[in-house]
Amino acid sequence: MMRRVLLIDAGNTRLKWAVVEGTRWLDRGAAATDDIPVLVADWSKWRTLAACYAVNVAGPAVAAAVERGLAAIAVRPLWVQASACACGVTNAYHPPQSLGADRWAALIGARQHSREDCLVVSAGTALTVDALTRHGQFIGGMIVPGLRLMRQALANGTAGVGEQCGNVVDFPLATRDAVQTGIISALAGAIEHMAARFARQAGAAPCCLVSGGDAEVLRPYLSLKTALTPGLVLEGLYRIAQENETQ
Repeated sequence: MMRRVLLIDAGNTRLKWAVVEGTRWLDRGAAATDDIPVLVADWSKWRTLAACYAVNVAGPAVAAAVERGLAAIAVRPLWVQASACACGVTNAYHPPQSLGADRWAALIGARQHSREDCLVVSAGTALTVDALTRHGQFIGGMIVPGLRLMRQALANGTAGVGEQCGNVVDFPLATRDAVQTGIISALAGAIEHMAARFARQAGAAPCCLVSGGDAEVLRPYLSLKTALTPGLVLEGLYRIAQENETQ
């Protein structure tokens, strides 16, 4: 029987969490990554937590803040790192542990959703596009700046564009629309390009599992078969916890 476990996904912008026990998801929430005290108040309601499985891509200061918060409820996080193989997924990165822990957890979460060839897409601060075969092999992926980072780069690197929010249109006639159309086209193009490469290797187009804060913004502009899969990193952590807690 799986004990009551806290799962934490500390991203660059937001920290997502859930409490699970067995097959039950008891509670979940999210807050800005720099707002750990609010999260600690939520976690303190669960004083019977037996363990915590976590990934962190936000840096050592966030990891330290999480550890301090959990110390108040006598829980020490197990910081998950990528490995060569876990939960039915094999990792082709060299070395395996150099793969981002959030991407690794998302791949494991994706394996629970699909046994087809699939792209695992996370549209957050960065856009990651990872290829996972029907046999559970992660064969590689790409990272590009996400929507907000691209907009900020244009604002910081040009004198006349600014950080504008417009609409996606076929032929933009306003700078704000040109910016939004260009960014969405670049992000969608990265995904479609990886899908085309994957299809050439596998012989058929992969499905596409999309998560992250900008998933719903980006998804309508993809021509691939897509599924919205929020919380994919937490689902992967849940699967890792299941495997560890029931051994």
